Amino acid sequence: MYKDYYHLQTEPFSTHPNTGTFFISDTHKEAWYYLLFGIDTQEPFVVLTGEYGMGKTLLCLRLIKVLKEKGLPRVEYIPTSNEGYGGILRRMASSLGISPVPEDEEILQDMIYERFRSDTENSRFYLIIDDAHELDTTILTKLKYLSTFNHNEFFPVIMIFVGHPSFLQDLRTPALSSLNQRIKRRYHLARFNLEDTRNYIYFRLMKSGATGIPAFSDETIQKIFDYSGGVPRLINNICDTCLLIGASRQLISIPPSVVDDAKKLVEGSLSGTKADTRTDAILNEAAAETAARDEAPTAITFSEDLPTGNAVTRAQTPSTAGVDEYQSQPEKPSPRVPILGSKLRTAVTWAVIVILL
Repeated sequence: MYKDYYHLQTEPFSTHPNTGTFFISDTHKEAWYYLLFGIDTQEPFVVLTGEYGMGKTLLCLRLIKVLKEKGLPRVEYIPTSNEGYGGILRRMASSLGISPVPEDEEILQDMIYERFRSDTENSRFYLIIDDAHELDTTILTKLKYLSTFNHNEFFPVIMIFVGHPSFLQDLRTPALSSLNQRIKRRYHLARFNLEDTRNYIYFRLMKSGATGIPAFSDETIQKIFDYSGGVPRLINNICDTCLLIGASRQLISIPPSVVDDAKKLVEGSLSGTKADTRTDAILNEAAAETAARDEAPTAITFSEDLPTGNAVTRAQTPSTAGVDEYQSQPEKPSPRVPILGSKLRTAVTWAVIVILL
């Protein structure tokens, strides 16, 4: 909806995991190296935890991509616990080329063991389990026994557990003490700090094709950070709504007041609130501002109110983009930002209502 107004190629703050928009904060860089180190040292278990919305699934997808690029075909990603232990075994069997696949778990497990025994190349099998905190004790116990299988002291199965920090509490229960003792490699994804948040916002904008607009003032970014607590998913939600409101008001630089209005819309959406008088007031205000510009339009330049800040330190793994790099982009050759007409205002209204439904 706001892509045309801001001349963007894609939506910068989509919540769908995309390895092409993998931002390397300090905590993500450490987590990435930690995952690779655990795999290189052939640890049977690696645990990565982080709060909801911290980008754990994105790290999983990127790890899968790297493992396959290294020519390691035996990689299986388990995105949900709904399949149970039998479902995990069936996925492993499919990856190992076992067919037909029996329904009985014990028979299938024995067939997987036999396939590992007959492997003269001693290839590893990487099992990446997302949302590990949703696994019950029975499944985790069975996975522990699966990992202990060895042939001539070669342990083929490497498990990467990825989940909420509550998973660590689950591991401390008496029933899982044996599994807990076997896990040496653990890492927790910390939230972004203010500078990470600033650089993340401009990194996502650059990845979407933005070249200098929209801009976020330092005060605006501080408000976004205060609201999100440095959680990427919440940053995406609030920034996406800020751009929606910003486009409706013909803003190139997003002021702090827009964050306040965006919070009302986002929190209404998260709580399941339908479109109400708050939404109407916000959109009516946007329409009034646009109408005032229709009567006495003023020229808007692309360099208006651009924020200042230090460039982010770049990691050797996928690059990040900081504020300075964003500002240094060439300006769009458009002489003037178009005034929003009634049809576009109506479309923006419907877009916000959809958010609240």
